Amino acid sequence: MRVLLVGPVPPPYGGMALQARQLEQLLRHDGVGVDVLASNFSLPSLLRAAERVPGVRSFLRAVLIWFMLWPRIGRADVVHVMAASWLYFFLTVYPAVLVGRVRRKRVVINYRGGEAREFFRRYGWIASPAFTLAQMITAPSDFLASAIRERFGVAVSIVPNILDSSRFVYRGRTEIRPRLLVTRHLERMYDIESVLKAYRLVLARHSDATLWIAGGGSEERHLRNLVAAWGLANVRFLGEVAHEDLPAVYDQCDIYLNGSLVDNFPGALLEASAAGLVVVSTRAGGIPFLYEHARTARLVDPADWKGLANAVEEVLESPSVALEMTKAALAIVRACDWAEVRTRLYQAYGAGPGTGAGASLEGARCAAG
Repeated sequence: MRVLLVGPVPPPYGGMALQARQLEQLLRHDGVGVDVLASNFSLPSLLRAAERVPGVRSFLRAVLIWFMLWPRIGRADVVHVMAASWLYFFLTVYPAVLVGRVRRKRVVINYRGGEAREFFRRYGWIASPAFTLAQMITAPSDFLASAIRERFGVAVSIVPNILDSSRFVYRGRTEIRPRLLVTRHLERMYDIESVLKAYRLVLARHSDATLWIAGGGSEERHLRNLVAAWGLANVRFLGEVAHEDLPAVYDQCDIYLNGSLVDNFPGALLEASAAGLVVVSTRAGGIPFLYEHARTARLVDPADWKGLANAVEEVLESPSVALEMTKAALAIVRACDWAEVRTRLYQAYGAGPGTGAGASLEGARCAAG
């Protein structure tokens, strides 16, 4: 089998880019021929000067991708398109689907946009032909699958995100300290400001508390200014951290704090669970389809920074209960291992049942979330 994988590649180390890289490596290990067309490809040297003009880089990529797709799809059996919402959908997903169908290849749309319902509400009438033309639609969660089915009336196969659990080794904590961590892009949708507000309350109760923030983005200057204005001690901005370096960061912290306003199937939370951290998060988007409140994580409403702070306090006050949550969350992690996911993926590729292990009961929960 020869697969053309269309999607972003790191850097930057976003969730979809990391999924694309992991998928490429695991497919190659299985003996599948993989060609990767990076949707965030660099422009030819003669055109790079134009990148400094706002909007020009996107326009040039939108034109060039058609010429790049044609020969590479011709050499593939399956076109696997990593799909997200908004402009990316029209500049990357549509060309891949259309060229794939013209060249009579099997086209698989792997949709993973956290703002799916809003995107479909506004632009579903334009996006509809792409979903209709693809032979297979997959999504990592029932949260997204339901949105696609309801809007377009097409079948959706659930293929969970892949977690390389060999990199994130579970360490059962003997105690839970106020060592907080967030590893999300510093963008408004992840509401790191609410994380800082929650941390301010935690710090007032625990002077030894720390907060590490791994990631970069447009909100960084604003967030640094808030830290300075509020006089928040022990806050450390780590910047962009390479994925292979993240396990060491997780190992030095005990509580993962997530303030997402919009989310789908956050691999960062799964990595935290794989490393043994207690997850305290909002229940945005697909998160409650994955984690169960008080059993595998502490969940609060989006933008409820006081709720986040109180949830951290509950974890610190009842460490034995928190440790049991980390053990229960391991079942979710195992269900997202490649051995579980590969069977579903190969079925989406039209390659039969594959050779992976059958899905367990927790595997069904992971697939549903």
